[in-house]
Amino acid sequence: MVSRAAANFLEREQADVNLMELVYGERQKFHMTERDLENEEEAKSGKRVQKEDSDDDDDSFFTLKRKSNAQGQSSSASEKYNTINATDCSRLHLGTDDMNDWTMPDVLEGIRNRFVTGSWKRVNKKNNDDDDERDDDGDNADPMNDDDMDGSFEDLETGEVHKGADGADSSNEGSDDEENEEEETDEQIRERLRAQKSAKRAVEDDDDVEIGGQKRNKDDEDEEMTEVMVEAKRLREEQAKRNAEEFGEEGEDMRLQLEGFRNGLYVRIEFSGVPAEFVRYYDPKNPIVVGGLPNMEDSLGLVRMRFKKHRWHKKILKTNDPLVFSIGWRRFQSLPMYSIEDTNERHRYLKYTPEHMHCHATIFGPMCPPNTGVLAFQTLSNNAEGFRVSGTGVVLELDHKFNVVKKLKLIGTPSKIHKNTAFIKGMFNTELEVAKFEGASVRTVSGVRGRIKKALRGEKGDFRATFEDKILKSDLVFCRTWVPVEPKQLYNPVTSLLTNVKGAKKSTLGLMKTTYELRKEQKLAVPVNPDSLYKPIVRTERKFSALKVPKKLQANLPFASKPKEDKKKGAKKGYLASRAVVLEPEEKKKYGFMLRVNTVRRDREATRKERQSQRNAENLKRKQREEKQFEGVHKAEKKAKYRAEGKEAAYRAQKAARG
Repeated sequence: MVSRAAANFLEREQADVNLMELVYGERQKFHMTERDLENEEEAKSGKRVQKEDSDDDDDSFFTLKRKSNAQGQSSSASEKYNTINATDCSRLHLGTDDMNDWTMPDVLEGIRNRFVTGSWKRVNKKNNDDDDERDDDGDNADPMNDDDMDGSFEDLETGEVHKGADGADSSNEGSDDEENEEEETDEQIRERLRAQKSAKRAVEDDDDVEIGGQKRNKDDEDEEMTEVMVEAKRLREEQAKRNAEEFGEEGEDMRLQLEGFRNGLYVRIEFSGVPAEFVRYYDPKNPIVVGGLPNMEDSLGLVRMRFKKHRWHKKILKTNDPLVFSIGWRRFQSLPMYSIEDTNERHRYLKYTPEHMHCHATIFGPMCPPNTGVLAFQTLSNNAEGFRVSGTGVVLELDHKFNVVKKLKLIGTPSKIHKNTAFIKGMFNTELEVAKFEGASVRTVSGVRGRIKKALRGEKGDFRATFEDKILKSDLVFCRTWVPVEPKQLYNPVTSLLTNVKGAKKSTLGLMKTTYELRKEQKLAVPVNPDSLYKPIVRTERKFSALKVPKKLQANLPFASKPKEDKKKGAKKGYLASRAVVLEPEEKKKYGFMLRVNTVRRDREATRKERQSQRNAENLKRKQREEKQFEGVHKAEKKAKYRAEGKEAAYRAQKAARG
């Protein structure tokens, strides 16, 4: 019995999967030599043989090294781990023996009971050896039945001998046909397995267990743990008896009505209102996952999430551009509205998503619990260029309304100015609008602050405002306000299971397109608003009045600061200015002679100036050549001169310090 238990334990230990080794491989072998790997393999093989032959005599002390049968497998263990063509340990490699051939009718018959057309009742077929082999080897094997693994064992407390699968088969050969064909319910199977497990634990938790002819004595802590396990087992059995008494013959059905379906049960689900396209375009290669939604997730509302554009997405995202959101069980299309929270908890409207920073996105869609992950896509096509994930986020809160504001600047012009008071027009349209903004702060372009006082009677939208200083007629007065922005309500679920998967395109899914896609398909240019274009600024030149300085102040000012307001000599007005002057013939000759003389004089002066400039240039070049020639001499003279002056200054300072 001990050898059988050791063998079963070894098989279970070898069947365990080490996820770390599957993903990363046996990293400690990467740096081991060939000899170390061979020693490790010999140790493992020796330990395996020693465990299998533990009940044999102690005459054999050595074991032979296991050799490979094929020539291709004779490579050393070091080459197996160090070669660059080694098998990728991060992937699960299945051979042909590990995979089922689903084209064979016998293999398909093994999973018939997993579907609606199969039998959903568990029948005890212990006498039928062929059925037992098929059920044990196939997928229909009971995962909770571990008779083959347990083997035969004896309950040391009661003295009862429990046999394994072979013993159970042999013991049941003489049973009646009515007992063999009796149907067992799930509850009966669980009770039978529970009894087997409890008997097995009783053997393991025994105080004195014989292993290899030796006895192991447990300490007080083991005894206390054993008592706790026995007490827990007793309570569990009592609870099972009470359940059987309470539910009676219809125990399983009544229990399902009260508790619901437990984990591990196969159930049959009936759907109502399923479109015909779901069955028509169903693809068996794509598994369908069935899930449930709480009552709160059936309603629609506004969802605010923390959102960020994915770093691999090429373009920034624009407000009201449709995105496909994947939240929980749902995939739907909606129009997000982006915003950012200021320091004063104001959510300011954003036209585009910021770069490398989170923002808030408000969408209209089904309610979902906070902290739910969000994925956003602009396209679901498999032929899309680049990275398809547009953004990621997490749900923050749900509500029927969120306050998102947008900056609005109202502009007006002064119509009348009275010292620090001015009448403003063009900012509002009615007196009611002015009444709503009474007391609001306004400001001019030059920085003069003011406040709206009251609307003017009889004038639509005009009002009176006071300012810190007198404003000018050319000043523009503006008022900064915040206007609420409502998100657009669009909920368009993705119906990818209702379309033909092979020939499906984005257009067949019925998704809303962006403005860019529509313009690209229809080959339309981007509309240009003429008011948004830059225009040349034309300003009239301002004429300032002369500064008036009193005569008393002018008398005290110096001559350079006194205003010089000499009147320009203009043309004389009157009869003499408008009268035509006609020269006599003698006067014309004299006037012409003087013009010729002045022309000759100006020509001589110009020639003289040109020659003088040439001479000056030649003299300058000559001086530069001389300075360059005597540059070293002048430099030495200056150095000696400055040295002498420095010595003389030092001597004077020393003399002054002495006396």
